[in-house]
Amino acid sequence: MIGCASSQAGPLSQWTMQQEGSAQSYQVEVPCTVAGALHQAGVFGQDIYDGLRYKELDTTPFDTPWVFTTRFAAEKGKQHVLRFEGLNYFADIDLNGQRIASSDTTFGPYCVWEFDVTKLVKRNNTLKVTLRKAPKACMNAGYVDWNPAPLDESMGIFRPVTLISTPDVQVQDVFVKPQLNETLDEARLTVEVTLVNRSAKSVDGEVAASFEGGSFKVPVKALAAGETRKVTADVTVSQPRVWWTREMGTPEMYHMDVEFRKGAKVSHAKGVDFGIRNIEGIVDERGHRQFILNGRPVLIKGAGWTDDLFMEDTPQSLKAQMEMVCDMGLNTVRFENIWGKDPYIYDLCDQMGILALVGFSCQWEWENYCGMPEVGKYGCINGPEAEALAVRYFKDQVIWLRNHPAVIGWLTGSDRIPNPRLEEQYLALYKELDYRPYVCSAAKMTSLGGPSGMKMAGPYEYVGPDYWFVDTKFGGNYGFNTETGPGLQIPQEESLRRMIGEQDLWPIGPAWAYHCTASGSHMNNTSFQEKSMEGTYGAAESLEDYLRKAHALDYDSSRSMYEAFRCNVPVATGIVQWMLNSAWPSLYWQLYDWYGIPCAGYYGVKKANQPVQAVYNYKEHAVYVVNDAVAEAGYSLKMKVFDAASKLIREEEEAVVSCPREPKKVFEGIEGPCFVSLQLLKADGKPAANNFYCVPAKGGDYDWKNGDWWGIPILETPDLHFVTDLPEAHVLISANRMDCGYCVKVENQSDVIAYQLILKAKDAQGNLIPGILWTDNFFSLVPGESRTVCCRLPEGCDRADISLIGWNNKEIDEGIL
Repeated sequence: MIGCASSQAGPLSQWTMQQEGSAQSYQVEVPCTVAGALHQAGVFGQDIYDGLRYKELDTTPFDTPWVFTTRFAAEKGKQHVLRFEGLNYFADIDLNGQRIASSDTTFGPYCVWEFDVTKLVKRNNTLKVTLRKAPKACMNAGYVDWNPAPLDESMGIFRPVTLISTPDVQVQDVFVKPQLNETLDEARLTVEVTLVNRSAKSVDGEVAASFEGGSFKVPVKALAAGETRKVTADVTVSQPRVWWTREMGTPEMYHMDVEFRKGAKVSHAKGVDFGIRNIEGIVDERGHRQFILNGRPVLIKGAGWTDDLFMEDTPQSLKAQMEMVCDMGLNTVRFENIWGKDPYIYDLCDQMGILALVGFSCQWEWENYCGMPEVGKYGCINGPEAEALAVRYFKDQVIWLRNHPAVIGWLTGSDRIPNPRLEEQYLALYKELDYRPYVCSAAKMTSLGGPSGMKMAGPYEYVGPDYWFVDTKFGGNYGFNTETGPGLQIPQEESLRRMIGEQDLWPIGPAWAYHCTASGSHMNNTSFQEKSMEGTYGAAESLEDYLRKAHALDYDSSRSMYEAFRCNVPVATGIVQWMLNSAWPSLYWQLYDWYGIPCAGYYGVKKANQPVQAVYNYKEHAVYVVNDAVAEAGYSLKMKVFDAASKLIREEEEAVVSCPREPKKVFEGIEGPCFVSLQLLKADGKPAANNFYCVPAKGGDYDWKNGDWWGIPILETPDLHFVTDLPEAHVLISANRMDCGYCVKVENQSDVIAYQLILKAKDAQGNLIPGILWTDNFFSLVPGESRTVCCRLPEGCDRADISLIGWNNKEIDEGIL
């Protein structure tokens, strides 16, 4: 059965899908991948990512073509264009039995295609797209080695298909280029409108545009049949609403409607959202990339995005993830691979004030991923055919994203740089198409585009929290580190049980390694962290013991990574955790897991990125107050130091005036082994932030001479066995239901530190509820201390089972409230 006829113009979303030659068809909603649609239809069964099940799935059905079919109605007497924003990989396209594009020329996921089909269109139409998956050697969308490959290599109509209808002239594209003056009280907008005359005769008319704060009209004379013409207008906006990141201001957005008119009649119209802001990307005197927003330097605090393995993300799941980005205090997401089934993820960045770094993936830079031969330091895009496809990708994707104010830069390389012949074409196009900073690579290399001002020296495996402060050679707190992180970031127990399965859960079985990365050389098992765990806390004796130690390693290293960079501005200019999320249930590189549940590192990063925060500098054995963007204000910093036996040995309070981008040293001489509790208070005495540290007697001993791309061998880990030796603490909780969630008071009624207390909100099946974000978690309480921690229930959830576990206290379950 063919999908029902859609409306005359607009998105074509309802299709049928079937394997070529098969009678079995599926009703699908485009955009989607073949594997994603089959998964939604239940073809693979339940819980396909659990344990080793994914490994056993059959990939042979994707070796043959798959056919997508839809029907649509069209009005006679108009010009009709079919627009395809993403087809993967080879596509044959037929309309009413006539071929309009063939796979010998229509291939590559990042090409945008428009076909004038006026002569073939009837009142009722049948559109068929036959797709073949990407071959082993090609420039496909890829997941590198972050996880297993998609069963179908992401074959499908993975971005929207649209029918565009007009009497004659199509408004094909609108580009708004903003430029603010130094005082930000006036902006100049250069608006470029691309028109295409789809009719067979010359047309006169005008471009008319309106938006909040302005309008313009531009006459268009003698637009010839078949002609494409760019029409430009300059508009001045007084007292503009300026777009900022969420930590620096309000992400103000505008909407512009653009029409092509012939007299009083509108031939075609297009709307565009945009923001008014300036963005620069200088390389400073130290050789470091520094982004400057509206004249103000920004410390980039980001993480790397990946789409779901079958591209099954929904608007709801995307919004939930971007809300988690905001909750952690991050200001940037790096999109290595131009991700997204549509522009919605970038729309969310615009609306929520999250900066976006986008660009090409290292998928195309290494032969074992791309399948094409590497050429020196230039990766795999070499030769006329590959270069032509890359240039086509570049052009179409820059145009696709260039109106988003959140997008602050474009990277044409990741691990490597484009060859000079290719980059010359990139630069020529970029000068014509865009204005924001161009970056040749995410690594610290130079090319025709100049120095990247960035580094990509790891680590990707665990390092102690002191590493980020003491390293001056690799990934430490200087310059712009485009991807790095503490490696294994183990989910909470409830998620772990789902993905690993009881058989392999303890002792650690094969499913653990399978849910690490798919790398053939490193990061494909848990052994590196286990060695670090044993040296730091002692070998794990049970699953419970393993998890508490793994969470502590994750929390401390993830937190310290961001704190170290905050402590060292302006020498430090950017830090991007690898990664933000996972494409499937994973143990590696994630601040929250595939089920949407925060890992320990999530709350470490949230703690590190409080707007004004007190942090322990492991290199100087000192406490700093850091502030990236908050206006100058006075605070009071209270510090308590406890010895390894939880006895108070030092207590101080100091007044601090905190200014943006001026880290201030407050206390010194804090040597371990000890516990350090910090409380930052506003001038009115209300809490601003808190922090807590376990300080070892000696930091890690790193094998600097043998550091490699994956990380640094640790000769001797910091010794935190005194944390393992903590006696049992007596902790009480009282949970109160609020209108939209819960507030839980947690009290340490003992004379010992209550370490790493974890609040959980579970459903009736015992799973942690996605979307529940605590104001604080994985926290510690000193003797006699209490803290109230709150959470909101997500939409559709009316109650939860509230419980608390801890490093050295008995589990407390309040039950379903």
